[in-house]
Amino acid sequence: MIGLKSGFEVHQFSNLTSTGVSDSVETAGINLLFQVSTTNVASSVVLRLEGSLDNLSFFNLKEDEEDITIATDSTFGYALNGCPVKFARIRLVTINGGSPTISAKVGAS
Repeated sequence: MIGLKSGFEVHQFSNLTSTGVSDSVETAGINLLFQVSTTNVASSVVLRLEGSLDNLSFFNLKEDEEDITIATDSTFGYALNGCPVKFARIRLVTINGGSPTISAKVGAS
C-alpha cells in the first residue's frame, strides 16, 4: 500500500504495449500524482487514469470524465488532489498507429 507512511511513496505500474489495464495498487493517500512516459507513439494514444473503492469496478479519476490523448514521445505528470480512492491503475484505451510503450508510476501522500 502506498501513501500510508509519512512522506510520498511511489508504485511502478506494469508497462502497457496494447490496449488494456496495468496492475492496480492500493493507496492510502488522497493526493495522487501519475507520471506517464510514452515511447514509439506514431500518431497518438488515449489513456485513462482510473480509481476504485473495491479493486473490481474502476472509474475515470478525471472529474470531467475525459480521457487523455498523447501525441508524442515524452513524460507527462497528472496531479489529482483530494482524490480518496482505495485503488489506482492506468488504462490504455486506444492506440492510433505505431507500437507504443506506456510506462507509468503513481505516487501517493
